Amino acid sequence: MLNRWIGITCLFCMLSANTALLFHDFVPDWLAGDPPDSDNILLQDGQDRKSQVGIFDARGRCVGRSWTIADGQLEFVRVRSWTVLYPVSLPNGMATPHVRIDTELLYQREGTVDRLSIRLHWKGGAGPPVALEGEFMPPDDFPCQWRIGNQRGKFILRAAATRAIGDVFRPFDRLPGLYVGRTWRLNLVDPLSEILHGTPASNFGMEPILVKVDREETIEFEGRLVETLHVSSGQGEAWVARDGRVLLQVIEAPLLGRLTLRAETYDDAARKAGVTSIHGLD
Repeated sequence: MLNRWIGITCLFCMLSANTALLFHDFVPDWLAGDPPDSDNILLQDGQDRKSQVGIFDARGRCVGRSWTIADGQLEFVRVRSWTVLYPVSLPNGMATPHVRIDTELLYQREGTVDRLSIRLHWKGGAGPPVALEGEFMPPDDFPCQWRIGNQRGKFILRAAATRAIGDVFRPFDRLPGLYVGRTWRLNLVDPLSEILHGTPASNFGMEPILVKVDREETIEFEGRLVETLHVSSGQGEAWVARDGRVLLQVIEAPLLGRLTLRAETYDDAARKAGVTSIHGLD
């Protein structure tokens, strides 16, 4: 009788553990829904929205900045981002490259991307030319072409997948309409990592990750307490204000390790200076 009860107990524990594993690792992926619709697509013709983040390493050093300008047009909304990473000395005596990542997305009014362009510029031409271009093709294809130096490749996304595309150095811009328990998939683009690894993937480093709003949390931001929603993924976490502003993000980046992205007051003079510091381009 004792052995029977031991066996029943072990079976119950095993089933409980497997059930917990199922709900923790698989159910969120099955239940992943549509990504939040960016309120940038609500901008009317002639309207714009500008934002800026500072990028800080684990020691609190500013290692870069990123600027985003969204402007409404008659049939589309154009969202342009410029991310500048400054050279940083590493413990091995080397230094990270001084680079700029330019991203341009042209959104259709229903929220899908009509065109995509990503280009990476190296200070003084220290690295190979890097580019990714994509364009919507009816009914639901989004073919992309990438180039890293002399290497070229192609891949095709579903057009619906372009509703959630993020840059590894700034995964989220604005996230309105969040609530605890909301999950979605984000296609994260990481061209710099592909170059550093020396083996570009067939999809240009575009990796789908699961994102979840897992709790409410009050944080201190700019000297005051702010109620936020905490967003987590396999690549990092973010704290989002109730109005959709992403106040803080924490990510893991190639070479630089753990980075904190903090929302700042937009400064167009700083953007122009940062952008023109590499190749003199705007």
